[in-house]
Amino acid sequence: MSFPFLRLPQVVLSIIVNLAEPNQLICLTQCSKRSYNLVKTYRKKSENVKIVIGGFGNTVEVFLDGTENCRLILDSVYRKQNYVERDYPRTNLFGADFQLALYFSKIWELNWYDPTTDGVLTLIDWTTDLFRTDVSSLRIWNGNVHVHRLKWIESRQGRIDKLNLWAHDYRDKELQCLFHSKAKKLHLRSVPSWFQYPGVLPSGTFFRSSESLWFTLNHLMTSDFIELRIHNSILTNSNVNQFLKHWLAGGSPRLKTLSLEIVGVDINEITRGIGNIFPEEDFRSQEYWTPTGNQLTFKDRIYLKRSDGVIATCCITDYKIHQMLILAVWPDSKNNACLINNF
Repeated sequence: MSFPFLRLPQVVLSIIVNLAEPNQLICLTQCSKRSYNLVKTYRKKSENVKIVIGGFGNTVEVFLDGTENCRLILDSVYRKQNYVERDYPRTNLFGADFQLALYFSKIWELNWYDPTTDGVLTLIDWTTDLFRTDVSSLRIWNGNVHVHRLKWIESRQGRIDKLNLWAHDYRDKELQCLFHSKAKKLHLRSVPSWFQYPGVLPSGTFFRSSESLWFTLNHLMTSDFIELRIHNSILTNSNVNQFLKHWLAGGSPRLKTLSLEIVGVDINEITRGIGNIFPEEDFRSQEYWTPTGNQLTFKDRIYLKRSDGVIATCCITDYKIHQMLILAVWPDSKNNACLINNF
């Protein structure tokens, strides 16, 4: 004899629905139209649930407390993904009319047979509606279909939190479009060997480049980010020296954390001709929390002070085969102040 789940009091149903994990809720929605409506009625928005669109393969990933809880994938007979770029039809394919197959543990599969539309957009629409949340981040590999998805997502919700970009096979026009996305955080993981970006980078909250042969002194001097991380760059000690003088003069006012990986970094060359430098007299290590939640630990460091009283720590840390120059502006994201007190 089955347990009469749907006959439970509304208060009990609400508690059960909001305690259930995303994968369990998806399973419940597939039982019947009524069970789907039950989830839709009682499910409250949760900040712990994040929706991530995978770039390699057609996947929609649901994270709970930072860990992937389940995944929805598109099983399409049209592998080339030659979708027509047109307005996506907003249809209600939910409950008993929206059949997902349990492909593997916590992996759901949707069969898709329409070559004119992108079935991943259907999965995004359904998942974000079910969990009352927006798309948190998007991972983009090759293929202009992902550019189309980004545009579609931004047209619905305004902006996403993070865009991860593997762009080694993209055309210049597509790269320009991705660089000007509305994402708060942009992580450029790879670019074509010929890539160049003329002019000023679009402002944002966070920018990270893993392959930065294209990144110039002009990009550094004109950047407008709260957190900037540049790896494998061709910048020199002299370039960094110019930037520190620029920062001390009041430039890059929004910058809180700068991480630069350069070859042959030398703290004496970087600080040559710069006043308002104070060595560390307190030899205790100090933690610093970046705006994106990363923890840095400073040991050997110096301090810089601008004319407006803003203080920053400058140090060199080991990173893989090279070294990273860190410039961290106080207070940190947890409102901690620096240890030095002789300014």
